[in-house]
Amino acid sequence: MKSIKKVSLHEMIAEEMKRYINEHKLKRGDKLPSVAELTTILSVGKSSIREALRYLEAIDVLEVQNGKGVFVKDGDALKIEAKIAVEEEKNYLLHISELRRALEGKAVELTSIRATNQEMKEMEKLLAEITSLKEAGIDPSNEDWEFHKAIYKASHNPLLERVAESVSEIFNKLWSKPFGIEHIFEDTLPFHLTMMEGIKQRDPAYAIQEFNKIIDTVENTVRKIEERRNENDEPSVFR
Repeated sequence: MKSIKKVSLHEMIAEEMKRYINEHKLKRGDKLPSVAELTTILSVGKSSIREALRYLEAIDVLEVQNGKGVFVKDGDALKIEAKIAVEEEKNYLLHISELRRALEGKAVELTSIRATNQEMKEMEKLLAEITSLKEAGIDPSNEDWEFHKAIYKASHNPLLERVAESVSEIFNKLWSKPFGIEHIFEDTLPFHLTMMEGIKQRDPAYAIQEFNKIIDTVENTVRKIEERRNENDEPSVFR
């Protein structure tokens, strides 16, 4: 079974507002019902309506003008759908990254202390394969995922490895063309190499420092994704 994604009330309200815009064929500059009217129409509280409006305003679907009302900023149905989808995926990926920072960060620390020489050689071999595939223009995402699984295994903490395995389907979201873009986290490769150096040197502090640079780069890329897509500059799959 796949995990069920939780949907907040303001997201459901935003979806209903989007449907209202589409059904009424509203265009840029058209006015929506007032907050009070929306409260009656949707049978929800004013605070939830306002939260949904802030959400839609943040992704440039609506514009709230104090004292005047709520106006459509972008009435194109496909564009609205895409903007909401991108915003939802962005938030989901950031939540995954936060979880990964906690779990894998600990695994990196323990691996720096406990990994055997053979395990280090296996991790180095995977990194070499990743580098070669990248240089050849071939997607190295499978090898990259195997590298990160090897870190959990080398931590020699079976519970940590089991927890990571239990959420592996969620983590794989970062390895499966997020936003439909290949090679989106390519900039993290240098930090994979320096993190591996920290592990080889049995230096947990340095290894974790470099691991955090990987996560920082991933999160920064995710936050900027809308801007990059708007510029038609698809980032060139590393995690």
